[in-house]
Amino acid sequence: MTEYAIKQLLAGVAVLFVVVTATFFLIQAAPGRLSILADPTLDPSVAAAIERRLGLDQPVAVQYVRWMSNIAQGDLGRSLVFNRPVMQMIVERLPATLLLGFTALLITVLVGIPSGIVAARWPNSLLDQALSFASILGLATPNFWLGILLIILFSVQLGWLPGAGMQTIGQPFSVLDRLSYLVLPAVVLATSTTAELMRYTRSSWLEAINQDFVRTARSKGLVESRVHGKHIMKNALIPVLTILGLTLPRLVGGAAIIESLFSWPGIGSMAVNAAIGRDTPLILGTTIFVAVAVIVSNLLIDLLYGAIDPRIRFD
Repeated sequence: MTEYAIKQLLAGVAVLFVVVTATFFLIQAAPGRLSILADPTLDPSVAAAIERRLGLDQPVAVQYVRWMSNIAQGDLGRSLVFNRPVMQMIVERLPATLLLGFTALLITVLVGIPSGIVAARWPNSLLDQALSFASILGLATPNFWLGILLIILFSVQLGWLPGAGMQTIGQPFSVLDRLSYLVLPAVVLATSTTAELMRYTRSSWLEAINQDFVRTARSKGLVESRVHGKHIMKNALIPVLTILGLTLPRLVGGAAIIESLFSWPGIGSMAVNAAIGRDTPLILGTTIFVAVAVIVSNLLIDLLYGAIDPRIRFD
């Protein structure tokens, strides 16, 4: 397993190199300029001086080599707009993103997996049909549209929950206050992933139910709860873990729209602002963060396969 983990890490480094390289050149090929240089009232000589100071007047190949050499030394550079270290800005925003992402993941696991199991244990029943309809509705509803509806309903109309920010300005920190701001964005972020996980769990559970080892366990007189809890669960969890491995980085690094919609001060909203301002180092820094999250989560899921299913070996 150690050898397998090392090979996967090396492969992850290669994937990371390709991702950041492609992102760098895509940014350079995109139209537009750095936001501070796009001001039509800015004197051309001042704009040229700013470009020279930031190294933006250099050829793209030179900028790429210089940036990659800094990355190799662990330096993500400085934000062109805020003139601050990119790593420092990511670290500052990371706790908010992790809080939102893992809360949404908790909702996804606690609701999606049990709902899928319940639907699979009573297939084609009224409960199964209701859960299937709810999952299709969750997958078909755009997150940003759902977020706007919930803000209008619970924040504007009812006034039960705040619709923007992370805490009440001017008040000391409290858990209840933080939770009140967390509820809406976490629920919206978890809606589609919960529906997706429920459908995969149901499908995987139904497939495992029809296997020979399940019929053997039932023929031995085992109660149905033990058959599901001991024999079916381990086999049905393999594809579910695969979905979770893809869901985690999506929740942590892919919440840009939700963070922007709810003014949540996380990495996602920072990435959106960086793209609008054409802040190349900040865009690349957030890209690296998301890519690393995907690589690490997939490696952890691969290693969990062997722990859950002894038939899987990493030879």
